[in-house]
Amino acid sequence: MILKLYNSTTSQKEDFKSISPNIVSMYCCGPTVYDAPHLGNFRTFVFYDLVKRVLIQNGFEVNQVINITDIDDKIIDKVNSGAIGYKELTAKFNDMFLQHSLSLNIQEANQYPKTSDHVEAMIGFIKALIDKEYAYNVDGNIFFDTEKYSKYGKFVNIENIDRLESEDDGLGKKNQKDFALWKTWKEEDGDITWESEWGKGRPAWHTECAVLATQSLGKTIDIHCGGVDLKFPHHENESAQVEALLDSVFSNYWLHSEHLILEEEKMSKSLGNILNIGDLLNQYSAETIRLFLLSSHYRSKIYFSDEKLSDSSKMIDKINRFVKSVGLDTLDHNGDTNPSGDYLRFVESLNDDLNTPEALGIFFDFINKKNKKIHEDSLSEEDIEESKKFILGFNSIFQIIHPSVLIDEEVPEEVQKLAFIREGMRDKKNWEEADRLREEIEKMGWLIEDSESSQKLVRKK
Repeated sequence: MILKLYNSTTSQKEDFKSISPNIVSMYCCGPTVYDAPHLGNFRTFVFYDLVKRVLIQNGFEVNQVINITDIDDKIIDKVNSGAIGYKELTAKFNDMFLQHSLSLNIQEANQYPKTSDHVEAMIGFIKALIDKEYAYNVDGNIFFDTEKYSKYGKFVNIENIDRLESEDDGLGKKNQKDFALWKTWKEEDGDITWESEWGKGRPAWHTECAVLATQSLGKTIDIHCGGVDLKFPHHENESAQVEALLDSVFSNYWLHSEHLILEEEKMSKSLGNILNIGDLLNQYSAETIRLFLLSSHYRSKIYFSDEKLSDSSKMIDKINRFVKSVGLDTLDHNGDTNPSGDYLRFVESLNDDLNTPEALGIFFDFINKKNKKIHEDSLSEEDIEESKKFILGFNSIFQIIHPSVLIDEEVPEEVQKLAFIREGMRDKKNWEEADRLREEIEKMGWLIEDSESSQKLVRKK
């Protein structure tokens, strides 16, 4: 089965082929640990997890690196506010990122390298660029010379450079497109500084990722992921340094996820329109949030609303009821080398550039078909086995079925009593009273699944 991924460098879907057989190297731009992560951040981080899980589904072993940016202007600004020290600040929000990732069922990466642990390697990388005349020094600030690198413009049309974002214009660089590799120390940097042959300073953002990626995964990697806002200038500049210095393709595939939109603007801390992921986890289940983030295609903008989260919660209730109906007793998935039927179509949709909306549609159509059989008391053992197989394959990607769903919970006596009375109303065809009792039971935290000859109580999740 062929896996197709949309490559940002070619702007088209391509058949995925790894450098090494059955092994994928994957670098993902991680958080800058200066503040609590928001829902927009985790739209990207859940996207990374989706890529990884689909690769695993296709039989690949994935070596994933997610960097931790703990040297940045925003971090220095926060430290200068006086409320918290550098190490305490970065440790706090690094731990928060990892904890929220765990809550949202994001698989742990192989490595989480921190910028501050690799500054010496970054100094050596910059020195090598200077030696090859791809970089120059202006008063202790080191810049990459884009005029010396003819391939600059992997992701953007450099003809329209005047419209593009420009960085560090006040530091004396030679060309508008040039960007900093090393920033010389300023008084407001305080103790956040390192010694180099150009004087005290710190590595710049683009160099941090360039070094962490190549140091962790080698000079050419399979997949580089990030949010669409990182395409330029960050990924453009990151790639230019590596390819200029090492004279090799940095990444064979570049994947970018679109923005999460709140009130017609992308969600970002700079705009002040953020939804703290920790606050949301106090309002909604992690499974609800994860399903919401996966319900749109990763290359499409996703629009936030409480109504959409409510819809996701209802979808999860429907899935959980189906899981109960077929008697699933484990969530362990050992893979399926020979998918067929609806499950095969589900796998094929994910292999078509991670088409999660189509995959979800196939899964819910499957549930509806089987629920019809449940209602008609015609669900066969073959149907049950097919359903269990599909559920496990589905959850290996979407990860929205909580293990507690598999546990049979004792129904409170009062709920059982109301259900018994309701069953009598159904026998008498008193549908109005049966519906009233259903609503009363739902208020007590239980759902009723009706078939032609019986009813079943399921705890709401």
